[in-house]
Amino acid sequence: MANDAMMALLEATIASTLAILLVLALRVPMRRHLGAAAAHALWICVPLACVAILVPARHAETQWVLPQVVVLQPASVVAVEANASWPALPALLLAFWGAGALLMVARLAAQQRRFIRAMGPMTEAAPGVLRASECAGLPAAYGLLRPKILLPADFDHRYTDAERALVLCHERLHIRRGDLFGNLLAALLRSVFWFNPLMHLASRLHRLDQEFACDAAVVARHPGERRIYGEAMLKAHLVGIPLPVGCHWTQHHPLKERIAMLKHPLRSRTRRFAAATLVMLLVAGTGIAAWAAQPAAQAQGAHDFHYRIGATLEVDGERQDVVLRDWPGRKVGFASTTKAGRAWRIELTVDPTQQPGQVKLSGDISVDDKPVSKPVLLGRLDQEMRIEVTPPDGSSTFALSMIVSRHDGAPGPDAASVPKQPAPAYPEEAKARGQSGLVVLKLRVGPDGRVREAIVESSEPAGLFDEASLAAARQWTFEPPTEHGMRGEGWVRVPIRYDVDGDPDGRDEGSSDTDPPTAWSTLDMSQSTSLRTLECDEMKFDGDDRRKVSCGQRIAGKP
Repeated sequence: MANDAMMALLEATIASTLAILLVLALRVPMRRHLGAAAAHALWICVPLACVAILVPARHAETQWVLPQVVVLQPASVVAVEANASWPALPALLLAFWGAGALLMVARLAAQQRRFIRAMGPMTEAAPGVLRASECAGLPAAYGLLRPKILLPADFDHRYTDAERALVLCHERLHIRRGDLFGNLLAALLRSVFWFNPLMHLASRLHRLDQEFACDAAVVARHPGERRIYGEAMLKAHLVGIPLPVGCHWTQHHPLKERIAMLKHPLRSRTRRFAAATLVMLLVAGTGIAAWAAQPAAQAQGAHDFHYRIGATLEVDGERQDVVLRDWPGRKVGFASTTKAGRAWRIELTVDPTQQPGQVKLSGDISVDDKPVSKPVLLGRLDQEMRIEVTPPDGSSTFALSMIVSRHDGAPGPDAASVPKQPAPAYPEEAKARGQSGLVVLKLRVGPDGRVREAIVESSEPAGLFDEASLAAARQWTFEPPTEHGMRGEGWVRVPIRYDVDGDPDGRDEGSSDTDPPTAWSTLDMSQSTSLRTLECDEMKFDGDDRRKVSCGQRIAGKP
């Protein structure tokens, strides 16, 4: 749990930092050419990148299991050893981060309260407008649910009537534009990413762009009063006390830049439209890029255990066995096509129930892409459960028998059925030499599951087994990866080991003089996509490692 939280924090930090760097690079040219409002709107990219990186990554909704070997990525040994050496490190880092975040929240809350207290007793000057007893840092706008404009004690004497109208317009625009909520969001981001100096810099620059954008809005409403507005700015009293959730005049206020901005001409409607379009594209692109940059989701959820599902599919008398392991609550699919061409599919979710030792199976069954049934079963762990369905026309029968068992930790590789697929023929030249070897193929698999391109990535000895390996691979059929129901195209790597010395385990079971010797080809299934069929005279697994399948072919008259 702590490890997942720290990983999410790290990903959000990287995404937000890249978004900040993007905004820093674009804000000045954007303000110069397209206006202050466009430059201010760019800051939406930062929180959007954080949200996008936390949205669950894309992954196929259903893990389809056809009659095939089910291959799951084994855990990295190095990573496991590192985690074992430092089991408490993620929790310690999470606690340290949480303490820092709480301290930052407390600091910002104290600053907010200190500013309000420093204004002294307040009186109501008008609806939604308060008059403070002090002048420093005012006028200002603060408050979220019921925002208020806070005026200095000498507001009526310091400003002329025209200046007072422009000052009130400025503060009201802060409220209407949602700047108070924007500053609250900036304060929250500073609290979450308190350790990132770029986030604190971004918060300060966001305030500057916010004031520039508000000034531009005031000038757009009162284009003939630029000089009066500039004089009103010069009369404001600065203060060193921050107001995290509000808009006020600080000692670091960009007064010189704001007055200089008043000289800029108003933007035409065409340029404002172009600015809005460009900002929307940049913001949307940032969010999509942050989301798309995530690795494929593992769909673990909040569980620290997984289920092993051993299943037998029986379709019109044809029987096939499959085994898989996966997290609770993740959809898996079993599919089978009969010799008559009827395509059966069942999407199944296995969830724990409140009753110990019990699971709930929820499924959707279809035949030829037409829904047939939505079964829901309650069953016991390690006991057989069975689903049997016949379509209304009675033309076919689908039966699925399952035994579900619970296991701690992440799902790992498991033994699975290995139906038939053309194995590489042992080359005659290699037989004559008594030569063994290893070939690693790289295969491009199309959406139809067929091999579109086959390349020898490496071979030992060079060239001896290449032709046989390529000839067999071109006949193989893979189950292509699917995402959101769409089949794609991709590359897989398949190591094939040739062993002419007999039994791959070193035990020659065919020791009788009448038994022909056997040449072995070994497929490392942990490195490849699941295969549908494998034709062998004999077939063996490598001990308890069911990912390595050794296919034996009888050799007539081996020397």
